[in-house]
Amino acid sequence: MLLTKSNFIHFMDCPCRMWLEKIHPKLVPPTDAALQRIFDQGNLVDEKARELFPDGVTVLGFNFEGYENTKRAMANGANVLYQPTIVADGLSCRADILVRSGDGWDLHEVKMSTKIDEENYCDATFQTLCFERAGIKINKTFITYINNKYVRHGEIDAKQLFIDEDISQEVASRRTAIEELIPKAKDVFNWGYTLKPEHLDGCKDPRACEWVKIWTDTLPEVERFELLENCKASSVKELLPFHVDKEGIRKEIESLKYPLYFFDYETHSSALPSFDGYRPYQQIPFQFSVYVIDHPGATPKLHDFLMKTFEDPVPQLLEAFKSIMGAEGSVISWYAKFEKGRNDEMAEAHPEYAVLLNDVNERTYDLMDIFKNGLYVDPSFVGSNSLKNVMPVLVPELSYKNLTIQEGGTASASWVTVTDPRLSEAQREKLYQDMIDYCRLDVYGMVRILEVLGSVASQQVVA
Repeated sequence: MLLTKSNFIHFMDCPCRMWLEKIHPKLVPPTDAALQRIFDQGNLVDEKARELFPDGVTVLGFNFEGYENTKRAMANGANVLYQPTIVADGLSCRADILVRSGDGWDLHEVKMSTKIDEENYCDATFQTLCFERAGIKINKTFITYINNKYVRHGEIDAKQLFIDEDISQEVASRRTAIEELIPKAKDVFNWGYTLKPEHLDGCKDPRACEWVKIWTDTLPEVERFELLENCKASSVKELLPFHVDKEGIRKEIESLKYPLYFFDYETHSSALPSFDGYRPYQQIPFQFSVYVIDHPGATPKLHDFLMKTFEDPVPQLLEAFKSIMGAEGSVISWYAKFEKGRNDEMAEAHPEYAVLLNDVNERTYDLMDIFKNGLYVDPSFVGSNSLKNVMPVLVPELSYKNLTIQEGGTASASWVTVTDPRLSEAQREKLYQDMIDYCRLDVYGMVRILEVLGSVASQQVVA
């Protein structure tokens, strides 16, 4: 087997991940809509970066086929190669852009990120080693990444969108470490078809590792227990004991003023800004759900908004938001920092709504704070204060499992799909409703959680 760049990076993340992907690929979860959108965006970013180095030759094929085509393009005098592939010493890599430089080449690895992290350095070092082992001299190595200060106005300007940073020194400093890891990664090919306790030594936490779990879920209970009990790395995350501060919760609830407005945004972001006036990865609200409770015991009133065309949704969204949000009462969200951040951005871009949005932010209460600040702690939250962890515990009759869309990444990716005019009317209406149902559950979950907390607080008063 060839050790590819992806294999090696996954080995560094968790050797069991690389083993599973190589030996048992059918067990690896399929690509969902959110992940597929990331892949699609990556391809668009790669294509855009080529504008920095025009008139290149695109190399077709993977592994040995790609290597032969790469050598042929070089021999024919190409000065810029897109997707050049190298196979040498049992290693294979497919780079993004290779530019002829003097007696060698400069390697440019394109990343969707807005900064360079350790994985990027290791990735580029592995690539550089591959080319050099194939006898191709690399003079400099660059990482080409997204400039998050760039604001789109008209056609996207690649020279403004990207930062092309020379990381040759960082590659040199990591060369020895990467060279030492490569034989260890290759050794994973010899593990066989069954994980053994000694294979888990490189896993940070086998009991919590999603890749180990994929394998152990295929085993009988006895074998699963023996594998995890006999591995050296068997740490278990310590969970806080159950604790409820009823008086503290009562004070928090009493600070809220009616009417109550529970709300949540769903947002769209893209490495390549979709609309004028936006930065890469800026979160653009395209949907919201609002539940309004006018007074204690009142039936919640539901309001929805979902932009139906793929254009800047903010002007229409703000007009709908304005018609719902009254001038008084508490506004409730979960991880309010996110919603307030979007309001700040929209207020700056649309000053005619600044008074409304600033007022909403001043009246916003973060329901997550009750859990974050330890007023209500349950080991069943598994150490997380996210709505996805709290809601199933406090309101078990509500479940994302009953929905077609079950998390925010898929909801965001779905907006691009639901606004695509090529989608059939029936498909559009089904997806539209799925998106509405998901956003509603996020907000209705907060309504019900506050009800549960109110019941807890009243028990304290009675006592």
